Amino acid sequence: MIYLKKSIHLLFALCLLAFAALQINDPDPASWILFYLICAAVPLLALMNRPMKSVFWIALVICGITLGLYAEGAYNYYLHRNTEPLMQSMNPQKPYIEEAREFLGALIALAMIVASHLLSRHPK
Repeated sequence: MIYLKKSIHLLFALCLLAFAALQINDPDPASWILFYLICAAVPLLALMNRPMKSVFWIALVICGITLGLYAEGAYNYYLHRNTEPLMQSMNPQKPYIEEAREFLGALIALAMIVASHLLSRHPK
């Protein structure tokens, strides 16, 4: 069971680090790279058997703020989802598409940090 937990922590950490690396092409790379690196710290610390509640709570709060900031854009995309594909170039007339992608990225990060935190709470 311990190897399964470690594998999950490693998978989450690698995914979040890959998300951070992909942000280099983003118009605002510094904030998103920092966001994903902070989130990646949660499973990385759990992988090393050094989970820190403070890092988890910081990541959780940052995810919550990010979700709140982009919730309106995600909702607007939801209203247009039948006519607008999520995977398209950035369009200044349709900022809700980029906001929906950012919302989904933060939601995925949130799921990974919460799962990693919950797994790290049970040592066996």
